[in-house]
Amino acid sequence: MTPAVPPVRCAWTYLQERFPPLAHGPVVVAFAGGVACASAALRGADGPGWPAVVVASVVALGVFFQLRVADEWKDAEEDRLYRPERPVPRGLVTLRELVGAALAVAAVQVALAAWLDVRLLGVLAGVWGFGALMTVEFGARDWLRERPLATLATHAPIVPLVDFFSVSCDVFGNDAAFPAGVGWLIGVSLFGGTVIEVGRKVWASADERRGVETYSAAWGRKRALLAWAAAVAGSLVCGLMVLDSIPEAGGLGVGLGGAAALVVAVGVGALWADRPGRGRVLETAAGIWTLGLYTLIGPVALWIA
Repeated sequence: MTPAVPPVRCAWTYLQERFPPLAHGPVVVAFAGGVACASAALRGADGPGWPAVVVASVVALGVFFQLRVADEWKDAEEDRLYRPERPVPRGLVTLRELVGAALAVAAVQVALAAWLDVRLLGVLAGVWGFGALMTVEFGARDWLRERPLATLATHAPIVPLVDFFSVSCDVFGNDAAFPAGVGWLIGVSLFGGTVIEVGRKVWASADERRGVETYSAAWGRKRALLAWAAAVAGSLVCGLMVLDSIPEAGGLGVGLGGAAALVVAVGVGALWADRPGRGRVLETAAGIWTLGLYTLIGPVALWIA
């Protein structure tokens, strides 16, 4: 008889496979904390304060974990048929256990938001509401599955909503007003989220799998790569506008532009020749760009200002 695997080990194995802390954690913390710092810099403050950064970062991590759990739920049948090696279909964890974990995370999010400023609960409810709509595919699952661009467009706002929560942590947590330039900051997240989403779903022809939806399969590999590069360019333009709105930080734009060019060259170059296994390079490039972008427009720009 095979001994039962301890629940803690099952949970850790699940996280390593589906929400790796060392890969997702730094990017999400840089995103949420960077947005809070950028918001403070835009309003001319010395900083958002550590409570705002902590609440923004922990809540954002929780939201993206909850979105992962929602994906497990809505893709359960496809995973059973086409991806049986994943944790849920192979029996490592159950959907009920994952939902329980997501609800426990929600309790922490509510406690932290209420502790910083009760007004944040309304913003958090908006984030959850949109996430719920995403989970049911806006009531148009079959229609969206046939239209990858429409799926991307309808799901993309979730990242700007989390961005707005992080801005609100800075603003409400310091009893301040929303600063000018916040629109460009939210634009960074709209395009930045697209960079991550498209970057993880562009594969070489040999790596495509039946039942796994990718942008490379839907649009063609090269067109998908160009769409990804366009998203990097969009996030760059919005990032430059944020820096231009922060005193003394405009000069950082040169470095940001150079970084964008390098990331695009590496990411597109890795898959342009259709070499198997290179999709991971593009996904890594997307993560590095996101990490660097939010660090530069957030804490680095705040320090300079």
